[in-house]
Amino acid sequence: MIKRFICGPLAKLVILGCMLGFSAQVLAAEFSADLIQDGFGQTTKGKVYIKGSKVRMEASREGEESIMISDPTKGTVYVLMPKDKTYLEMSGAMANIKMNQIEADEELTRIADKKYLGTENINGYACDKYDIIYHDKSLGKAVQWHSKKLNFPIKMVYNNSYGSMTVEYKNIKEGKINSSLFEIPPDYQKMTMPGAGQGMGQGAGQGVEY
Repeated sequence: MIKRFICGPLAKLVILGCMLGFSAQVLAAEFSADLIQDGFGQTTKGKVYIKGSKVRMEASREGEESIMISDPTKGTVYVLMPKDKTYLEMSGAMANIKMNQIEADEELTRIADKKYLGTENINGYACDKYDIIYHDKSLGKAVQWHSKKLNFPIKMVYNNSYGSMTVEYKNIKEGKINSSLFEIPPDYQKMTMPGAGQGMGQGAGQGVEY
């Protein structure tokens, strides 16, 4: 069951976020939104909460919910399983995800060219549109819409030889987010999984069914 959560839609959302540089920004506004990922043969719906550099992502699959909480200031990434009231602390590749947008952009600059394409309105927000072309052509290319007001990308489209994937934030609600959403409930028990997070990037965004 743990593997299904870790290697399921939630993991793909996180990995894609790193690839496109849409992770939480230090100066991002506080908001919540519906999160929709569509591509590679499946659609995943969830919820996202942003508070400064902290991110909470909720997703469900086959009726089972999983939650990811990341806090780059502490260097932590957790996956919670509400059904069992357990959580897993990620290690390896997943724990090293750069959830700080400044670091993510620096990494993106090393592996891709980011071209400004102008402005466009997405879900009621004026966005700067960017074309992201990876130096390694096998990685494909991406387009990103970055909200000026939220200081956060609210739509991303990724394409490679396997197909395309779209991640979009809809029904965005600005306002103060309760800090408790980024904490592990006291009645949750920690679980361990040898090698959790190792090799997580393999197959991400490549149409692989987990």
